[in-house]
Amino acid sequence: MMRAMSNPARTDVVQPQKLARQNGRWQGQVALAECERFAALVGRADDAEVDVRLGFSQDEQGHCRLTGHARADVLVECGRCLLPQRVSLDVGIDLCIVATDAEAAELTGALDTYVLAADEVSVAALIEDDLILGLPHRVCERRDECPHRPVLEYGTDEAVGEPETNNPFAALAQWRARRR
Repeated sequence: MMRAMSNPARTDVVQPQKLARQNGRWQGQVALAECERFAALVGRADDAEVDVRLGFSQDEQGHCRLTGHARADVLVECGRCLLPQRVSLDVGIDLCIVATDAEAAELTGALDTYVLAADEVSVAALIEDDLILGLPHRVCERRDECPHRPVLEYGTDEAVGEPETNNPFAALAQWRARRR
């Protein structure tokens, strides 16, 4: 006797158009590993997650709108000390979901668009570009904010000591004095 295998419904896949007609919401966690391009830019444990809250609606023109937030704690390399620094991202998401590239081109100036090729899409695909754009350009804005900055110590006036007696121009001065 053969048993039928049931595939559990994926909780990280949504149908944006359907949710927009119902003014639906999606809230949950997405594995950081699902956002492959973003995960490649940051350091974090394999089991790290992104907390996501999304709302779907239709605007006045009937477009599917997606708004919400994605939050994640990640490690980003500091451009000053090149060591990983913990960064808490809280990225706002505001997308207009369209069916074709032509529709996206019409709306590009006014809204950020996402071209949806099928009825459903993973939440990771919807939020990944905004997570990447939300990464800070500089982790430590000022040098003194970097926790790994090298300690700079300057000598005191006493450490300067006497000037060197081996002056490379001393021989030239002696030669010049003899010629006079």
